[in-house]
Amino acid sequence: MAPRKTTTVELETTLAELRSRHSALNERKAEAQSAFEQAKADQERFYLEADINDHGTITRLESALGAATLRLSSLSEACAAVAAQIADAEQRIAAEAEREKREAAAKEISATADALQEGLESVLRELRSLGESLVPIEHLSLETFNFGHFLRKTAGEIEAASGITPPLLRGVARAVERGEAKIPSRPA
Repeated sequence: MAPRKTTTVELETTLAELRSRHSALNERKAEAQSAFEQAKADQERFYLEADINDHGTITRLESALGAATLRLSSLSEACAAVAAQIADAEQRIAAEAEREKREAAAKEISATADALQEGLESVLRELRSLGESLVPIEHLSLETFNFGHFLRKTAGEIEAASGITPPLLRGVARAVERGEAKIPSRPA
C-alpha cells in the first residue's frame, strides 16, 4: 500500500495554524466590536448634543459607523469560516486516527492468521509423520492402533481448522480495515 499524503501530523499542523488564525481573528473582532460600539456611541452623542445641521460631521460619523459595521461583519464571517475549517480539520484528524488504528489492528489480525496457519501446518506435518511411523506397528496392539487412529483423526480436524480459521481471521482483518467491523478489544 502506498503511503498516504495526508498524515495525522500534517493535519495537526494545519489544525494548529487554523486555531492560531482563529485566535488572531477573534482578537481583531473584539477590537472591531469595540470600534463599532465607540462609533455608534459617538454618533448618538452627536445627535443628542451637537449641531444636527453639521452635515460634514454627520457624514464622517456615518462613514465611521458604516466602516466599523462592515469590519465587524467581515471579521465575524471570517471567524465563522475558520471555525468551520477547524471543525473539518478535527473531523479529518479523528478519521485519520481511526483509519490508522484500523490499519494497525488489521495488520495484527493478519499476522496472527499467518502465524496460526504456519503453526497448524507445522503441527499437521508432525502429526502425519508420527502417524505414518506407527502404521507398520499398529497391528501389534490395540493401544498402538488406537493411538494411530487418534493421530489421523486429530490431523483431519487440524486440517479442517486450518482451512477455516486463518481465512476467517483474514476476512475479519479486511472488515476491520474497511470499517465494517469493530476494532477488537484486548482481553483484560
